[in-house]
Amino acid sequence: MAQAPAQMTGEVEPPAPPPPTDVELAIERYPGATVPQWRHADGIPTFRVAPGQVRDTIAWLRHRPDGGRRYDMLVDISGSHWPERPEPFEVSYLLHALEDDHRIRVKVTTGGEMPVIPSVVPVWAVANWPEREVYDMFGVTFTDHPDLRRIITPNDWEGHPLRKDFPLGEEPVEFQRP
Repeated sequence: MAQAPAQMTGEVEPPAPPPPTDVELAIERYPGATVPQWRHADGIPTFRVAPGQVRDTIAWLRHRPDGGRRYDMLVDISGSHWPERPEPFEVSYLLHALEDDHRIRVKVTTGGEMPVIPSVVPVWAVANWPEREVYDMFGVTFTDHPDLRRIITPNDWEGHPLRKDFPLGEEPVEFQRP
């Protein structure tokens, strides 16, 4: 006897599972990639990769040879210093897909007195100045950067002013009343 279509018998077919997100695909593609346990107030999907994977990850998100969403704009590169963490230096890359107005954040953490991360300038030429700023303010060295030098502080400046362990100095100001 022939089987009746699902609509006639009242049975409902389960919905198809949603396609994997870009973060899930990146975690599957790059071993060791993780999603941070904390949440961002801005709701932008975020994942962390190892320093050696950052350039390949950024290139993959930009070009997507698998036909997925292409992040065709590098919005920002920023640094932060968390001295209590085992790898205290964090660099964040914010990417934007113009086609559907979607954003994604890639984070890289590293440690040591002189932290090192590969430059993404070979993938995004516009990364040149933001990487120089992170270098100047936090002391993160970007390997293969075409012109890694200070951009804000003077060339003879010692230290990196946005590190949490940077000594706060002051110059006394004498106020005089007329």
